Amino acid sequence: MQVPTIGLSSLGFCSLALLATALSSLAFYAASPHCRWPRLHRAGRLGREIGTVAAVAGLWLWMANLGVGAGLVVALCVWMATAMLLPSLAAWHRPAALPARKPR
Repeated sequence: MQVPTIGLSSLGFCSLALLATALSSLAFYAASPHCRWPRLHRAGRLGREIGTVAAVAGLWLWMANLGVGAGLVVALCVWMATAMLLPSLAAWHRPAALPARKPR
């Protein structure tokens, strides 16, 4: 019995890696208390777990395509670029503010 394989080109690997890395950053932003989008913040209860799995998958894909050193650098660059872009988009979009938390 032969296991079916899916052959991806370099563009396919890079696209999947970019998507996984951006999803990781989005999940971590949704889980943070600084998330300014209420709907995303409510959906971000599992953000840390989803973000970790997506970050590992994205890092693995970048490393499988580019090698260990270059894959690590590109994964960190994409992750940090999207991590800086999300709060900027939220500030530009100016969503409604979340209700203030009660002190403990």
